[in-house]
Amino acid sequence: MDNLTHSLIGLVAGEAMARCTAPDPRGLPAPARRNALIAISIIGSNLPDIDLAWSMRFVTGDRMGYLLQHRGSTHTLPGCLALAALLLLGTWLWHRLRHRQWSASDLRSVGVMAVLAVLLHLGMDALNSYGVHPFWPWDNRWKYGDRLFIVEPLYWLATAPLLLVLQRWPARVGLGLALLAGSILLKVAHTAMPWWSLPLPALLLVLLGWRMPQRAAVLTSAALCVLLTAAFATAGTVATRKLDALAATSFPAWRTLDHVLAPAPANPLCWDVLLLQQSGDEYVVRRAQLSVLPQVSVDACSLLSQRDTDSLFTHPVDAARSDAVRWSGEYVMSRAVLAQLAETSCTARELLQFARVPFAVRQGQGWVLGDLRFDNGRGGGMSEVTLTPGSREPCRHDVPWVPPRADVLGLRSD
Repeated sequence: MDNLTHSLIGLVAGEAMARCTAPDPRGLPAPARRNALIAISIIGSNLPDIDLAWSMRFVTGDRMGYLLQHRGSTHTLPGCLALAALLLLGTWLWHRLRHRQWSASDLRSVGVMAVLAVLLHLGMDALNSYGVHPFWPWDNRWKYGDRLFIVEPLYWLATAPLLLVLQRWPARVGLGLALLAGSILLKVAHTAMPWWSLPLPALLLVLLGWRMPQRAAVLTSAALCVLLTAAFATAGTVATRKLDALAATSFPAWRTLDHVLAPAPANPLCWDVLLLQQSGDEYVVRRAQLSVLPQVSVDACSLLSQRDTDSLFTHPVDAARSDAVRWSGEYVMSRAVLAQLAETSCTARELLQFARVPFAVRQGQGWVLGDLRFDNGRGGGMSEVTLTPGSREPCRHDVPWVPPRADVLGLRSD
């Protein structure tokens, strides 16, 4: 997820913890305790992304470092627990320097908040198609939730009841700007939706929170976040079942390897789909748009993939079209070619430790290798690398991740 969403979810969690647990008169004063819980929750909800400090291109000097190091060890259960311990220690030292004594109750509350915050980050990241490997070092395979788009403005809307609950005006201004940004993003992502589709519900939720007791307003925001997650998770499960049924009936001669699903922002009814299959030496990726409800035609869906103007999905899909699914094209290549690139190029082997939907296209005497989740193969994508024939580049990134497409490459995945 984007860091604004992480921060807003941390804000809701911190406020909920502060409002639903009683301060100990022998420990931190109530205002200091509340501020500590909220600060820890917001910081902890972003802390696993500290790996950007060494994975971003301006530090490592190459794109591969970002792809392989981001969502690495800090996005694992051991890494998150270590970060929570450091966050707890830092918070305790901060209050110690300010001559504030903690009670045993304060230690429990702050400790639970630190652990919950970093795990919230890991859990939210696990819900999209980018992937995490939370069980490292015991299991080095990527895990994908395929339930949320990486930016979801409805989570921003869910925080609206807190706008007048927050005690500091900079926090209110920041939350108000987030709601405004969500309105703009929703309009951009869904051009057919009216301009008031997010501002009006946001205003109603702000007024609802204003009329409620403060604790009830905070719990309303928390409940909206939980219900929103449940709605996307349920819709994603329905979409997965529909896609499995379509794959079995439309392509009976092909074996399904994987499928990547992503909803449009703020729309759990419409999903962008990549279906990965193989038959013999052929590896195929079929792209589609899918509606989960029979009452909603796929033609009414507004999905990001519909805006692609320069794509590798140039082959038509030999499958029946219906109101529920629209096949937009397929990409086909030889598994042997992909395996040979991995065998002869260290750069290819490194990228294939990340690429869930790999592609390779000829470029002069060499190849462009990338991931169809993020790139269309026509140059400059975030996961694209150029393989030059005859080059003997060294391996620069030693990571333990199992290639997501070990099945295509003929490798063991355990």
